[in-house]
Amino acid sequence: LLQETDLILTFNISMHRSWWMENGPGCTVTSVTPAPDWAPEDHRYITVSGCFLEYQYIEVAHSSLQIFLALAGFIYACYVVKCITEEEDS
Repeated sequence: LLQETDLILTFNISMHRSWWMENGPGCTVTSVTPAPDWAPEDHRYITVSGCFLEYQYIEVAHSSLQIFLALAGFIYACYVVKCITEEEDS
């Protein structure tokens, strides 16, 4: 995987991009017309500029937050199960 490619985590089998690439904070999306001959007809060809943060950093922060929330949820679930089983024993 290379950071410079647009085909991150798709194993080069699709042209899908990161949602954060187009919708990041401060990003300006400009359609390029006419689209190049190699661009698929059902995809739009764009340029993105003016982003406050690169989308890779936002994706890492987003993934880290999801991991943290999943871990906190797992720990809380274990606590609830422990409380329920202690209550049944008494």
